[in-house]
Amino acid sequence: MAFLLSSSQTSVNSLLSLSLPIKQQRPRVLVNSVSCRATKVIGSENNSTNFYELLSLSPNDADINEIKKAYRSKALRYHPDVCPPPMKEESTRMFVQLNAAYKTLSDPMLRKEYDCELLGLRNNYGSTLKMDVDVARTRWQEQINGLKMRSNRRMAQKEGSRGSRIRAQNMRNKD
Repeated sequence: MAFLLSSSQTSVNSLLSLSLPIKQQRPRVLVNSVSCRATKVIGSENNSTNFYELLSLSPNDADINEIKKAYRSKALRYHPDVCPPPMKEESTRMFVQLNAAYKTLSDPMLRKEYDCELLGLRNNYGSTLKMDVDVARTRWQEQINGLKMRSNRRMAQKEGSRGSRIRAQNMRNKD
């Protein structure tokens, strides 16, 4: 056993000493089966699934509270840990779809995009008519605002508040 460990350690060290370029990208893998711990099924997204029908909601008058309530009741019923073993794979797929539906419908921007897709307001190139520009502009503004807030917070932590800087300057001027 000691020989196996030392020889495997030697082979690992010899492999590590080689200077080969390592590619940082992960290979894409197509998953055909779903485990119970799966959070996303790659390659099996069905674009014809209506999230409102999946959650048994009306698209016209569903508010965030109704979406949460419908999601919780369906998630409790289709959670892979509470389903019988023969239904585990199907309930896992359903649970993944429920999560996607909840994420989409609970976020106002994603819901707006989804509603446009659902109404068929897409042109031949796969983009909405006027909504694309508005959605992109809004997302860009949100990102810029978030970056500014983080930058301001970081600067405030480094230098202190504006008031404390003025007080410190006044104290130096008095001396």
